[in-house]
Amino acid sequence: MKIAVKIKIHKTMTKPAVVCGSETWAVAEMDMKRLGTGEGKILTRIYGLLVQQGIWRIRTNEELWELYKDLDIVAYIKRKRMEWIRHLKRIDHGRVVMKIFESKPDGRKRTGRPRMR
Repeated sequence: MKIAVKIKIHKTMTKPAVVCGSETWAVAEMDMKRLGTGEGKILTRIYGLLVQQGIWRIRTNEELWELYKDLDIVAYIKRKRMEWIRHLKRIDHGRVVMKIFESKPDGRKRTGRPRMR
């Protein structure tokens, strides 16, 4: 299969499936790192190895991103979050989603270690 077809499949099927619902995730730095690593592995499989002077080698991350020419998965998630916030700003204040977004939980968290049932 041609590389252009593989990239199109990645952009239209793999990437959206991985980041489905990412607008509402509470993502830690380690999670972002894992997502980036996973996408790097996918791109390595798509673009394959490189032959230089008769020696096979794996492409570096910089070479992969230069060939890919699109947002990495972390930037993609951040962009989707900004789109979600813009969407929330436009919707009616009476809708449930907006009520949840604007709500402020009352009460206090108990101090100390949580009780074991």
